[in-house]
Amino acid sequence: MAKGQEIKRRIKSIKSMLQVTKAMEMISSIKMRKAQQKALGSKAYSFEAWKAIKKLARAKQIATNPLLKKQSKGKILAFVISSDRGLAGSYNADIMRRVIKFVEENSKENIEFVTMGLKIKKFIQKIGGNIIADFPLGEQIRFTMSSPIALLAMEGISSGKYKKFVSIHTHFGSATNKGATELQILPVDIERISTEISDQEASSVEFKFEPTADGVVDSVIRQTIRAIVYQVILESEAAEHASRMIAMKNASDAASDLKEDFEFTYNQLRQQSITSELAEISAGSLAQQ
Repeated sequence: MAKGQEIKRRIKSIKSMLQVTKAMEMISSIKMRKAQQKALGSKAYSFEAWKAIKKLARAKQIATNPLLKKQSKGKILAFVISSDRGLAGSYNADIMRRVIKFVEENSKENIEFVTMGLKIKKFIQKIGGNIIADFPLGEQIRFTMSSPIALLAMEGISSGKYKKFVSIHTHFGSATNKGATELQILPVDIERISTEISDQEASSVEFKFEPTADGVVDSVIRQTIRAIVYQVILESEAAEHASRMIAMKNASDAASDLKEDFEFTYNQLRQQSITSELAEISAGSLAQQ
């Protein structure tokens, strides 16, 4: 029954693997729920910030703000987020495919990358992309993480070095509603915001600026950009944990099916062995008679 012993070893190995995938699924589920709460909570603030900019856009003074002007010259600054580790299903692969599409549409020479996550950093280096900054993902996402990224983009847009600042990240709606997407963050798209809120809502408040309109508007826009960058990071984190949870659940289900198949095969071999032994005993008994 050498073959049976080999199957038993495989069953034992699969059981050990099942314990690991089940544990990883549970951990990812807990992390996803926490990240989801943060992402959804921050999303409400980010949307209200967009609405505030639309309302401020009715003031003529903000037309001179460089963060609102469409630029025809300069490169594109792309902020791309992935995970540090694998075993997250298609999470990283989807981002990589989105990056390839973005590069094909805009030309690699016209793009500078800011990365967050080891997987995408190595991928962009592999395809020859120009990474000007890389930020660690870390175990905990904090609002302060968005400050240097937003500052880099805003200074680049204001100086004319960049004509556009976009993020390539994974949008998170729920555990099953997620996917790689591209979002233009700068210059602020007033027309897009206008489609999301009504003119009546936007004109319902009359603003008085102190000390100056330029100073107030610039401060509001800069804080909003930080909030949007933070929201992008939070959604990516939630999507990563959701992808890992689903991947580990699929792995657990596949391992369970495989274990059942091996157990069925082992029981068949065992039954055949028992039947063979009984046949030999019966034959020996008949021979003695």
